Amino acid sequence: MTNGNPVTRHIRHPGPANEIRLRSLSAGGRSGTIRLQAGAVLMDAIAAHLEPLEIRSAALDLSSLVLGPMQFVMPTYSRSPEHVAYYSETRFRDGPVTIEVGTATYGSRDGRPFLHGHVLWQDADGTGKGGHILPMDCRIGGDCEIAFVGCREIAMDARFDPETNFTLFGPHHMNPDSSSSGDLIVAQIRPNEDLVRSLERICTDHNVRSGRIMSLIGSTVGARFEDGLSIDEVPTEILGLTGTFEIGKTGQPYLDIEIALIDAAGNIHRGRPKRDENLVLICVEVFIQSQD
Repeated sequence: MTNGNPVTRHIRHPGPANEIRLRSLSAGGRSGTIRLQAGAVLMDAIAAHLEPLEIRSAALDLSSLVLGPMQFVMPTYSRSPEHVAYYSETRFRDGPVTIEVGTATYGSRDGRPFLHGHVLWQDADGTGKGGHILPMDCRIGGDCEIAFVGCREIAMDARFDPETNFTLFGPHHMNPDSSSSGDLIVAQIRPNEDLVRSLERICTDHNVRSGRIMSLIGSTVGARFEDGLSIDEVPTEILGLTGTFEIGKTGQPYLDIEIALIDAAGNIHRGRPKRDENLVLICVEVFIQSQD
């Protein structure tokens, strides 16, 4: 793919398209820190802290997390028509590996705590690396501390998605009859929706005039950055580095965002994605905190 027109970069998934392209809920947020002890399994250590608090969904800031050993995968092309992209074989780092920057979605899968995390780090030779960590197969490589913001009223449940043929995180009210709202927005963006415009629409829908992205992870159909850089590899994984919302000249929320992208070759690219030229590939999960 070399054409920047988003129409030509539209990806056809194996199943029928879900009618709901953006799903977002809000509730009161609760923030804190989690102290992690060396030797513990990453997933177990985080769940042991958040389950007693009855946190059902959370954005985890994985910066300064120390892992060792660490297992992870990277994006790659699918070998069958069952998926438009897939995961590489499992990669291994003995560690300890200190995460430079990373975030994760905390929720549940099959009734048990689970998380979906994208991280960047530097190998011993200084080479920048990135990937999708496997939380059941990573251990804490040294005592460390991470931050979270989450809520009790909204659950992030991983459910099978017929459109993409993947199991995806999506927000759901713990009480289906609830009409609660608050400062923390938990959202899912589906395939072929523009990344930047969708994030701005979410803030519009929730009347957010000023806000900050606490966590953003997912994938896009390659990328087009404001500085002219174009990534034509279809399989990617993206990680939000910074993201703030303010009211723009049109009177609507305007997003200033920088992302990191990992392509199918393992290269890492950073920049500001252009509006109307970055379609979601499989899914994007995002936590936004209103600062109104």
